Amino acid sequence: MISPLHFSTPPTAPASLAARLLAGWLALGAVAVVLIAAPSTLFDLDRFAAPKELVLHLTALGAIILLAFGAEARASLIAAEVPLVGFTAWSALSAILATNRWLSLRALALTISGVVIFRAGRRVAREGAGGVLLAGLALALVLGALTGLAQTYGVELSILSDSRAPGGTLGNRNFLAHLLTIGLPLLFLLVFEARGPRRALLAATAAALMVAVIFLTRSRAAWLGAGVSSAVILAGWLIARRGGRVVLARDRLGGALLMVLVGLAAALLLPNRLSWRSDSPYSDTVRELTNYRVGSGHGRVIQYRNSLRLAGRHPLFGTGPGNWPVEYPRVTTPGDPSFAGGDPMPTNPWPSSDWVAMTVERGVVAALLLLVSLGVMGLTALRRLRSEDPAEARRALALLGLLAATLVTGAFDAVLLLAPPTLVVWAALGLLLPATGRVGFLPFPARRRLLPALGLLAAGASLRSAGQVAAIELAGPGWPVERLERAVQLDPGSYRLHLMIAQRTGCVRARPHAEAAARLFPLLRAPQRRLEACRNGEGR
Repeated sequence: MISPLHFSTPPTAPASLAARLLAGWLALGAVAVVLIAAPSTLFDLDRFAAPKELVLHLTALGAIILLAFGAEARASLIAAEVPLVGFTAWSALSAILATNRWLSLRALALTISGVVIFRAGRRVAREGAGGVLLAGLALALVLGALTGLAQTYGVELSILSDSRAPGGTLGNRNFLAHLLTIGLPLLFLLVFEARGPRRALLAATAAALMVAVIFLTRSRAAWLGAGVSSAVILAGWLIARRGGRVVLARDRLGGALLMVLVGLAAALLLPNRLSWRSDSPYSDTVRELTNYRVGSGHGRVIQYRNSLRLAGRHPLFGTGPGNWPVEYPRVTTPGDPSFAGGDPMPTNPWPSSDWVAMTVERGVVAALLLLVSLGVMGLTALRRLRSEDPAEARRALALLGLLAATLVTGAFDAVLLLAPPTLVVWAALGLLLPATGRVGFLPFPARRRLLPALGLLAAGASLRSAGQVAAIELAGPGWPVERLERAVQLDPGSYRLHLMIAQRTGCVRARPHAEAAARLFPLLRAPQRRLEACRNGEGR
């Protein structure tokens, strides 16, 4: 039987209404960012990315408004926030210098929204409303897992992507697996923080469900991330329990591990509708877990090597946020599986690593500033493992596990470049980061100017994302072309829409769209070929 924990803690004042509203708003945003998607037969990745970015920016906008009420005259800054602010400012300078401003502002807006949500998470934790946010983040993760599980066992919905099952409403099995792996420490924290055995059992069951979905996705980055995160939590627990202190109740720990084993067994033994090419897909994934000599692992090595050549060309400010696909054709090599030269869009929107992306797109300094910020958070958590308050030690363990999972999954795929992990990770970091001493203040006059500026940025980013979503809906199946022409007015930065119009119309209508596509991606051949055909009198 899982029994509740009983620790004597000093009484605290009830959370303010503003803190509870902020926690509820962040929780609602987390649920929405996981579940929302747009049905489309024409757009694949953007029909998931654009609606989720819209939710992220609206969540940040609401958080800015709520943060403005009851704010201190001088907003405090802690050690982890100083390099984080530097990273954001450096990213903004990089965005100004980018070739494709649409992509750079889109990626920069995602970063800024994440930092705002981190700040909001800190306010929620400081004012005693952390339980609401923790429960909301857990609910979002479990709902995401359920959509992946539904797809695993044959549920077909227009908002799910069949080509990357079981990705659920994330649209890609790797994206779903990364998010669940990062969120697992939050579920295990809930197991030990739950008031009563029934709630603890419910949290353990939810964690087991998430582990089962991670297993079913066969995502190697997620499997590695889960393993490293678990090892880090185990090592932290051994440090925290020195001297016989009870940080994790053994009956709850045993119950949670038992539920996880049950979830893994069910995932392995129950028949499903996933179409793997191998007769032993899961054992194959185990064997290939660290294989970088052949297959996708070798492809990543080639991509990383070529991408870092871009970092050598632009060491200070990088290519600009979001501009990796714009510049990657300069450095691709024969046999590079990341570059399909014959395709109109030959690369993915992101490299297969957050840390390669940060280094290449924003420069070495920006990447180091972000890593320093995360490192300071980790060191703070390490110091609190020996806290006299077992609840604080448990939160430190969860923070260390979440950081480890984020760093590992982000090393092998796009994680913090996407809206759902951005919202969940930064909200959770703000929630779990232990209270620390202030290293500086933001005076009231500066804060008075900054909050409206951030609000305008979040509102602008929301309008931009709303335009993308409306364009996806308006474009429909891509015919007649008039639908595309109306759609591109709502999303003038869409290379895909401009190119489709240019390829499907005569030269009089095609030329301005081919030129627009060429300005967005100057190194790609598809718009250039259309312009050359018009110059040669073809396709009038």
